[in-house]
Amino acid sequence: MTGPPEGTVVRPGPERAWRYGQLTREDVVDAGLRLTRRSGFAHLSMRRLAAELGSPSMNAYYYVRDKRHLLDLVGDAVLGEVPVPPTDLPWEKRLTLLFEGGREVLLRYPGVAQHLLRRTAGLPNETRLYEAITGILGAAGFDRAVSDRVQRLMAYLLFGAVTSELATAEAADDPGTLRFSDDPEVFRFGLELLVDGLRRHLGGPGAQRRAPG
Repeated sequence: MTGPPEGTVVRPGPERAWRYGQLTREDVVDAGLRLTRRSGFAHLSMRRLAAELGSPSMNAYYYVRDKRHLLDLVGDAVLGEVPVPPTDLPWEKRLTLLFEGGREVLLRYPGVAQHLLRRTAGLPNETRLYEAITGILGAAGFDRAVSDRVQRLMAYLLFGAVTSELATAEAADDPGTLRFSDDPEVFRFGLELLVDGLRRHLGGPGAQRRAPG
C-alpha cells in the first residue's frame, strides 16, 4: 500500500507535549487516523485517543462530543485522502481512478468502510466526493437521478471489495481461509464492466438517461 496522497500533512505523534489551548480538532482527528491505521477502527476509543495524544481525555471531549462523533470525523478524514482525478481526463478514466484510489485508501484503515455504510450523511469529504462523482457523470451526460444510482452501485463494489479483502487479511493465519492474489485486478475488472455498461447506456436507443421506475 502507498502512503497518504502528496500534500498530506503528517502531524507529530503522541510524544508531543501539548500546552493549554494548543490542541485542535485536527490534531484529535489525526491521532484517530494513526490509531486506526495501527489497530483498526473497531479499537478506536476516547481512552485510546487520549493516550495517543498524551493528553487527558477531557481535552479531547472539548473537540468531539462523543465516540460516535469521533468515528464520523475520522471516517470523513479517511475520505479526505481519496484523490479526485484531473478534469482533463476522459470521464471513464476519471471515474475509474477515483474508485481505485478509494480502494487503496480504505484498505489502509481497517473498519472504516463498514462505518461509512452507516455514517452520518453530509460530512465535508463525503460531500466532496459525492459532488466530484456527480460532476464526472454529469459531464458524461447522465442526469442526477441516474448519477445517484450509479454511485450506489459503485459503492457496493468498493465497500464490498474492501470489506472482503480486509476480512481475508485478518484471517490470514487460518488455513481454511480462501485467498486470492489478484484482488486489485478483479476490482479493476469490476470497474471496467460497470463503466462499459454506463457507456452502452449513454449510446443506447434514445440514450435513456432516466432512472427506471
